[in-house]
Amino acid sequence: MEITLSFQGETPIYVQIETQIRNQILAGTLAPGESIPSMRALAKMLKISVVTVQKAYENLKKEGLIESVVGRGTVVSAKNKQALNEARRKDLETKVEEVLKLSKEMGLSLEELVTWIRMLGEEES
Repeated sequence: MEITLSFQGETPIYVQIETQIRNQILAGTLAPGESIPSMRALAKMLKISVVTVQKAYENLKKEGLIESVVGRGTVVSAKNKQALNEARRKDLETKVEEVLKLSKEMGLSLEELVTWIRMLGEEES
């Protein structure tokens, strides 16, 4: 698991950790059932406070993306596919909103955007 932190920006460290782990889970880089570092191990690896990692892990647990398993530590949740799908839907919604905003800035109508998406979809098939 790779996490890169920026201490320069305005985004809190725990949010950076949370976002990067979520993105790796959604992308399938971290598979269901896969172990992730303990809070202490990740804090040591990133040279930050355990409390910071704890906050990120707590938020990911609330989303149902990770869970604590006795004897195995913290793992990517294999049980809650609905939570994973919901997180993917939220991610997709955010990206669609970005596309809509950009298309408006470019002066594309919704019809032109839909036509363009259809063409791209056909190319992928």
